[in-house]
Amino acid sequence: MGFEIKGLSEKIGDKDILKDINISLVPGEIVGLIGRNGVGKTTLFRSIAGQYIPDTGDILIDDQWIKEDLTLKEKLFYLDTQNNFFDSYTIDKIADFYELAYQTFDREKYNNWVIEYDLPRQTKYRQFSKGMQGLFNIVLAFSTGAPYVILDEPLDGLDVIVRKQVFQIIIDAVSEDQRGVLISSHNLEELDRLIDRAIVLKGSHIVSDYRLEDTRSEARKVQLVFKSKEIPTFVKENSRAISIQGRVVVVLFEHYSAELEAQIQAEDPALFEELPLTLEDLFRASISAKESTEGEK
Repeated sequence: MGFEIKGLSEKIGDKDILKDINISLVPGEIVGLIGRNGVGKTTLFRSIAGQYIPDTGDILIDDQWIKEDLTLKEKLFYLDTQNNFFDSYTIDKIADFYELAYQTFDREKYNNWVIEYDLPRQTKYRQFSKGMQGLFNIVLAFSTGAPYVILDEPLDGLDVIVRKQVFQIIIDAVSEDQRGVLISSHNLEELDRLIDRAIVLKGSHIVSDYRLEDTRSEARKVQLVFKSKEIPTFVKENSRAISIQGRVVVVLFEHYSAELEAQIQAEDPALFEELPLTLEDLFRASISAKESTEGEK
């Protein structure tokens, strides 16, 4: 059981927008999709939703191909906030449309959330503040009962209070109802608190797929200053650079070991310090160029 993207590629003209994308998502899991602006995150989400037809690849839900059974799309929720055709309707009218589309729509849950978060029923969506729109989008998503939910920048423009409410809805839905969530956000600090996995897109393809709990148990972020200006070869070969400022090097060892630590200590560094490892560190290390640990000679 699960949701899978297999070998999905998309071109515009001769330019690869997405290339051989493979992602799996299981119920009860929150996966973060991160990357710089223009890397193809929204294109991927629109391809999943069927707004774009990929050049190659397809999507499976519970081991069945969507292209062979379009009714499977009822198991997916994606709201394209950039092209929202319902923004002239009230939120209750929008809920009516989605109740027709999703047999699993839970009207009682929807009503309870509308009351709890004081969402004005007769106000048109476009008249809501950005934060209220964001909160309603989450309420709508998890009222549908769709087991797999795709969220594109749902934290954008939310204040601290609304963000906390959004987090609570997502966490409860995932833990209690075993929903699977694929979410993109530029707010890596907030995303770090929410996701189980982080998938990094760069240059149209996936460059990293981190299971955060496993990564943090195996990896180390280390700040180093070597007496020589040259960074030792074993450091270059076994790490990704997060930052280099003069002779101060901050690197990520994805598979840290006692042997690596012994090699570092054998160099008698002027500074050796382990630092907390964040999602931003993993992102920066993933998109860094290969030469980033070459340092200054």
